Amino acid sequence: MLLSRNYDIIIIGAGYTGLAAAASLLENKYNVLVIEPEPGLSQYTYYAGLGDKAYIDDSVIDFLTKSGVKVFSDNDKKWIRPLEYIVKLSSRILDLGGEIIVNTDLEPLFSPSETGIVMKGIIIREPDEHMFGDKEIIGSRIVVDATANGYLTSLVLDRLKISVVSEGLGPIIPGSQELVERTYWLIPGFIAAGISAAMIYGCSQPWPYVSPLILSGLRVFELVRTGYSGYVSNPLPPNVI
Repeated sequence: MLLSRNYDIIIIGAGYTGLAAAASLLENKYNVLVIEPEPGLSQYTYYAGLGDKAYIDDSVIDFLTKSGVKVFSDNDKKWIRPLEYIVKLSSRILDLGGEIIVNTDLEPLFSPSETGIVMKGIIIREPDEHMFGDKEIIGSRIVVDATANGYLTSLVLDRLKISVVSEGLGPIIPGSQELVERTYWLIPGFIAAGISAAMIYGCSQPWPYVSPLILSGLRVFELVRTGYSGYVSNPLPPNVI
């Protein structure tokens, strides 16, 4: 196996969660690659139906201000423009030395260890209807699935035959913090975050507020910072089962 390049962290998904995680990690000197499987970055890709407003609460004001995202207020509600969030955070990631690539197919890269299976990176390939495109193997200490459909997480569960009982997405609760608690290690080297975590664990979506999505990205940084070792036999976060 020949790795084409190595990163500290690979983040899949360039939405609210993925961009918040990437910016926080880069600010703390981690080497980060962001991969958006879709053809480009757009506010409509990540939270369909939001239009020109994404509602937030005070929990993310400091982060947004530091990132240069303007916060608006009307009728006692605070909101941001989704496209501005995407543009400002993407620009900050690039300014901090991060990389962003779009429009690619991908699959997980595993390696056996003394404690079980460890995520070692990903394999990417330009979309090709015949699936014969050239592959690139990218190594990483940690991979984060922050996609809106849990694509990579589903592949991980399927390949490792891990049993997670998912009853589908739970009720839509404004400002749900449960999603932040569900941002967690699935196996060593792999974190499910944002809507991916919500889909896997069947918890509530934070509609119409996006603060929990951003906070999930910030939690990724904390999980990376504090580190993890060992095999997760039951991939459910403690105290939230």
